[in-house]
Amino acid sequence: MTEPTISTSPIIRLPAGTLRQAATRLGLIGAGIGLFFAAILIAVDQSKAGSISPVYVEARSLLLHYQAEKNQWPVAFNLAQPGPQLAGFKMDALQQALAACELPGQWTFMAPTGTERAAIIFTPTEPGTSFTRTLGVVDQWIDDDEPATGDLRVTRARAVLSLSAE
Repeated sequence: MTEPTISTSPIIRLPAGTLRQAATRLGLIGAGIGLFFAAILIAVDQSKAGSISPVYVEARSLLLHYQAEKNQWPVAFNLAQPGPQLAGFKMDALQQALAACELPGQWTFMAPTGTERAAIIFTPTEPGTSFTRTLGVVDQWIDDDEPATGDLRVTRARAVLSLSAE
């Protein structure tokens, strides 16, 4: 009489290699998945930052040109609707940069007050960690790479680029 062969499920079988090899393989697979998602996150932040920095560059250029020509800052306004005070200044590049911006929110100019310098303020529609990460990349490109210091200051609720006519 022959004995029946007992088959075991693949889940119950021992790994072909050592336990260390199996743990290393699973660790590498997990690290690969983590790096993949981190790369996607970085690519998204870089893309958004690439659409935000031109707005700051164009608005800063326009406002410094205004200040140099008129020897004063304009009255506070929404950058998307500058009004008649900027009539005669080329707004095309700024309007194109605003239209291409991938992060929704409101762009405003704040005229200088007693203690505050003139500033370009961006208030996102959805503040939070994603906004802070993206503006951290912009800060690295146009300022000092420190979101809490320098001319571009980033908080969870808004980003403020201080302007100086010096």
